[in-house]
Amino acid sequence: MDAVKQIALSPYSAAVEPVSEKVGFDLRGYKVIPRIKIIYSIIDDIVYIEYVKNTWLSEETMLKRMGYYWE
Repeated sequence: MDAVKQIALSPYSAAVEPVSEKVGFDLRGYKVIPRIKIIYSIIDDIVYIEYVKNTWLSEETMLKRMGYYWE
């Protein structure tokens, strides 16, 4: 919950993820612990948590599970 509070207080502090180019809008990533990252977007000043990612997971697998990646 501390990570979610931090994102809510300063949503633009996290870097834009490189995978944003593939989905067409900015996805940001906030690392909670070394193996867990919260992937979120900001639309109209509202923060949407898009995915909670295991950092060992590939970007392709993450995008498939999110419904953004197709072959």
